[in-house]
Amino acid sequence: MSLLKDIDDSKITQVEDTPGTGNPKIISKSFTDVDNFKEFFEYKNKEIIQLTPGSLHGEFLSIQVGDIFFVCNQVNQGFQFSGDGTKGYISFAIIWSENEREYYSFRHPVKPQNTLFGFNNTEAHEIFPQGGALTNIVIPVQTFDAYADQLQRHDLDDNFRSKNHVNLLLTGMKEIKAYLKQLIWLAVHQPTWFQNPHIEKLVTDDFVPLLISNIPIKLNSKSFLKPSRREKLIAQAEKEMLTHLEKPLTLKQLAQNLGSSSCALSFGFKDLFGVGPMRYLKIRRLNAVRQHLKASEPENCTITFLASEFGFYSPSHFTRDYKVMFGELPSETLAKHYKS
Repeated sequence: MSLLKDIDDSKITQVEDTPGTGNPKIISKSFTDVDNFKEFFEYKNKEIIQLTPGSLHGEFLSIQVGDIFFVCNQVNQGFQFSGDGTKGYISFAIIWSENEREYYSFRHPVKPQNTLFGFNNTEAHEIFPQGGALTNIVIPVQTFDAYADQLQRHDLDDNFRSKNHVNLLLTGMKEIKAYLKQLIWLAVHQPTWFQNPHIEKLVTDDFVPLLISNIPIKLNSKSFLKPSRREKLIAQAEKEMLTHLEKPLTLKQLAQNLGSSSCALSFGFKDLFGVGPMRYLKIRRLNAVRQHLKASEPENCTITFLASEFGFYSPSHFTRDYKVMFGELPSETLAKHYKS
């Protein structure tokens, strides 16, 4: 019995909707700050940087079915996410946007319509310059391998996973997304449905083979993504910037340090992050100041002095830029964190 048929048989659509709080294995949370998100889920060795200006609002939904997790994130601002993966699991990520927006995983462009990515789960590096909605399907490696063996998909080995991206047929991605939409609807409106004893096996037997069967058997160059232009250059530039967060750095100096041209850096950063290199450097510095404000006590922190340590020498310009970026004053960040 499939999930869609099980939904019809149980006639759950005729039952009054209930909020998604009746099942401890379903976690739903709204957040207005990336650090609140990290703290709530105890993310370690992971970094989340807000890239676009404005107040941040995000939604998180985690659905645990047996030993598989369906994790949905939606955020209104652009962000950059990087860090370690989860050992013993393989993760498949899907973007829900129907627009031709630019998304990147390990600096490879991702196509929302048909790209499955992120399954090299030793580390993560995603860039969403305009925000978006993302679902991660996190499956124990043993579970995934067992179903792959049953389906005689011995090609889905470590070499395949090292690619970290694969393009599916459009019909295959639509089928996977249709299944996930039903699952998410149930988690939000009928969370107790997941407590039925047969559901764990039902979903696992449904979804994992569905996922595997839609990965092309004969992989070719079109099945995998090409690196974004100037991938290595931008990675080196990011590393150079992080060493200069508290030191002056011009675009000309950055280009000279990397043996590149200012034009190449500008095109590369705008392609990947949606902003030029100096704007990206300012964003990283603003995020760094915010981290320090949250770790400080009001009586022991001078905002003007802290800002100057990261290259913001005009208090009025810094305050303006900070409020535009995060939707609040630096003093409000300091006070709010101290109260909490």
